[in-house]
Amino acid sequence: MHSDKELRTAIADAREALLAAADQLANIGTAERVTEDDWQDLSAAVGLNMALHRERMARVGVLLGLGGARKRLLRYLLRHVGQVISGPELSGVAGIAEWPRRVRELRVEEGWPIESGIQRPTLRTDEYVLLRPERDARLAERWRLASDIRKSGGTARDRILALLKAVSPDAVDHEDLDYVAKTSNWTSLIDDLRTSGWDIRSADQDPRLAAGSYRLLA
Repeated sequence: MHSDKELRTAIADAREALLAAADQLANIGTAERVTEDDWQDLSAAVGLNMALHRERMARVGVLLGLGGARKRLLRYLLRHVGQVISGPELSGVAGIAEWPRRVRELRVEEGWPIESGIQRPTLRTDEYVLLRPERDARLAERWRLASDIRKSGGTARDRILALLKAVSPDAVDHEDLDYVAKTSNWTSLIDDLRTSGWDIRSADQDPRLAAGSYRLLA
């Protein structure tokens, strides 16, 4: 259990890092001349202070019992079910640079119905929405399926086709394909499958699909 003094100190530390970044900007703003090197050096220094600010904000969250980044993200999304949440908001809540991975873990590993522009074309790629306050067992099962396919061996082309078959007529997104192919350079493999006669649709052929998503038609 944290003390009130400990919490207040952690909040003051977070404020101190933010003010340091603001002071650095204020100082260069009053300089007679600003060179390219000056600005890059400042950008690096501000980046370090903003990273420190993020770490200290996360420390406050831990003291308040909010847990790790994934737990904090889920709590915030559950407080805003059905609302579109921006990436910068979630970045602030998570307090870590790799927060998109934690959102994906919530969706694919735990089955929370979270969509972004990757799954829904009406959203930007940095917008997210939790559709319902309950887990979707089907999403978690799909992740287990993708995990099994990833471990199955064979070529990346074989694994991509296996995933497309397994989820058809549903679509897969580029994150799913990155995962099972074990590489982000799989677009040529999709083209190869099409050349071999597989009817694989993307947003170019089906506007209902988000960019980077693919569906295999029977």
